[in-house]
Amino acid sequence: MRRTVTLLALCMMVVSACRPQLGPSPTPTPSSIAGSLVPSQAMTVGIHLPGAVGSLAGPVLDIGITGSLQGANITVAIEPFSGGDQSFIGAGRTDAVDLFVASTAAALAANAAGGDLVMISSLQRSSSWRLMTLASGQLESLAQLAEGTIYIDGLHGDEMPLLNAMKVAGVSTEKLTLVFPEDPVVSFDPAQLIDGTVLAAFVRSFDGSVRLAQYVDPVTGVSVGESFYREIAIDDATEGLGIWVSAASIESDDAKIAVAATLVALTDSFGKCRDDVAACATVVADSSVSDLSVEALAYGVNAINASLWPNPQGLFEIDRAALQVEIDMAFSVGLVASKGDAGSLIFDEILAMASQSWPAGVDRNGSAWVPLELVLP
Repeated sequence: MRRTVTLLALCMMVVSACRPQLGPSPTPTPSSIAGSLVPSQAMTVGIHLPGAVGSLAGPVLDIGITGSLQGANITVAIEPFSGGDQSFIGAGRTDAVDLFVASTAAALAANAAGGDLVMISSLQRSSSWRLMTLASGQLESLAQLAEGTIYIDGLHGDEMPLLNAMKVAGVSTEKLTLVFPEDPVVSFDPAQLIDGTVLAAFVRSFDGSVRLAQYVDPVTGVSVGESFYREIAIDDATEGLGIWVSAASIESDDAKIAVAATLVALTDSFGKCRDDVAACATVVADSSVSDLSVEALAYGVNAINASLWPNPQGLFEIDRAALQVEIDMAFSVGLVASKGDAGSLIFDEILAMASQSWPAGVDRNGSAWVPLELVLP
């Protein structure tokens, strides 16, 4: 188990080419979690997670630790986003397929630049974005940011909820400057907000928000805490992260089967992280893929759960109407040049395959879920 985790950690430090070529597959046997979803050859599924590796890694790591897809000859690994116009580039091999956990806006921006991404499932039912500034300052409204610089802790396109909120509030964005991380997998550094390089930071509740609170004051040597900041409320009508894939990469039956089996395994793993936050955080901490403490990771897992549950439709089910709202929003704020249709972006064959093998006993609705009351250390 320790060796598997170490290999995953190494993959986070290099490009996706670190994935080994898989040799000929032995006679396929039914997967321990996904039933008859067994490809004819050994397959690797790389899952690209947003930002620095943190709390969202728990469900992915759990698949490798438990070996839930081992019987199907499917290896699931965390892969980094490359950044810039290379963000959604996969392995380009017939024995590998890449899944991109990203917002609709980021996927639309990538497609506008020539990509062929399609959504195979939803993930979050509500967005996790927070617009944070210093509590000691005078900034309290979107209007006060209209001519300033805001850091977007995400990919190009992730600024869409912020731009839409400013438009709804009647705030011009003509003089607004947005900056993005040069490397999307490097941990967010709050220093740029602290020293005034940016006026505000647009961060996710399960990662960037955590890092802000845990920023260590160089004078006192103590974390500044959440009260050091002020949140500027925005009207965010987006659903957050979904799971996207290059249409060209899922043309083969083996690719479709491997991805469907991965969704089945992730259903089990997300259920575990919902029902045992501490254990999920420990999985990430013990894997050494994150620089956050186990307590901070637990806070992040709890925040992720808040964006997933309860889920009336069921985990991974796509809300076409909500997707269309985001597509229309992307056009409204100028992220894309023309209106699109949700139906053209959805590839529902894989979700239909997975639905025949959802793990027994896993509640995909989480109707009884309630958040834990956690305080960042």
